[in-house]
Amino acid sequence: MELSWSDARRLRIEAQGLGERRAADVASAVRAAGAIQAQDRLGMLLGVGTRSVGLTADDVDHARNLERSIVRSWLMRGTLHLVLAEDLRWMLDLLGEKMDAKALKRRADLGISDEDHARVLQFFQDHLSGGGSIIRTEIEGALSAAGLPHAGQAPRHLLRTASMLGVICFGADRDDEETHMLIDDWLPDPSLQPPDPAAELARRYFAAYGPATAADFRWWTGLPAADTRRGFEAVKPELAEVSVHGTAMWMTPEAASQADRVLAAPVGRVRVVGPFDPYLLGYAKRELGVPDPLLKRINAGGGMIRSCVLIDGRLAGTWDRKRRARGLAVSVSVFEPLSDDEQVQLDAEFTEIGRFLETEINWSLALDPAAARSV
Repeated sequence: MELSWSDARRLRIEAQGLGERRAADVASAVRAAGAIQAQDRLGMLLGVGTRSVGLTADDVDHARNLERSIVRSWLMRGTLHLVLAEDLRWMLDLLGEKMDAKALKRRADLGISDEDHARVLQFFQDHLSGGGSIIRTEIEGALSAAGLPHAGQAPRHLLRTASMLGVICFGADRDDEETHMLIDDWLPDPSLQPPDPAAELARRYFAAYGPATAADFRWWTGLPAADTRRGFEAVKPELAEVSVHGTAMWMTPEAASQADRVLAAPVGRVRVVGPFDPYLLGYAKRELGVPDPLLKRINAGGGMIRSCVLIDGRLAGTWDRKRRARGLAVSVSVFEPLSDDEQVQLDAEFTEIGRFLETEINWSLALDPAAARSV
């Protein structure tokens, strides 16, 4: 199958659950994206909301806090994600130690010795045993009382490493504060281990991000090349190979069989996504969806990925919000003039986001001339 860049973008949008077919429940929306970036609360919520129909932000919190069908932890690339609870343990077995090893220099810079580190892991086991939980504002005092490193960024680092190594995870919120609990207390039922976790992770990736390259898969995981190569080669016979402007990419046969249907749909589909959306972070190179001159428009530094407006999977603008007495005031900055139909779709997108968040959204639109000239 020969695909243009435009074709590939539209197929990626469909694979991500951002197309015509969307999820009816929280867990299905999370799986559709492979995992949902979760370092930003709005981004985490909209990562589910934009991939589903009929849900609200409260449904996401209910699935995370009460149903325990999804869970938040540090995973791919050592960053925070929402994943299915049944997947957490095997993903941590595959990713955890290798992601944690990338932070050894940071640990040393914080003055945390190997002995301190081992004592902290045992501290969490002892302190949280029996269903206990701890919030961020309590952790410094608890570590200090135990004679463990607690100054500066040490508590955050120690929460992260204990999570990556499979000791703790995020539990139910307490008074609107995030808690951390022992994984075995929060998720007591053992999950099924895939026969080949590396292959299963590759299978999930290409289902959610295809068409994509093996290099894209490696970027998304953050794992060493040898690990991702083995996983990719294990599932490669299951995948459909396509050519996107002469570059070999892979997608699932199911997605390839639906390509004609997806590409026959009318063009000019507007989607609004939140900060750190997986669609923008799932590829080694983003030029297919984000032209190089616009990269700094969505990532100006500091690790922040802005909320975006997409047209057929192509970056067309960004948006920012400010809380007001009555809901949110949203400022949309586009890089090209929008047609009347595209503005109608944009309004419908923000109406749906307002319904999902259960708040009023008033939005305004402006053209960014400098960005428009750079495209």
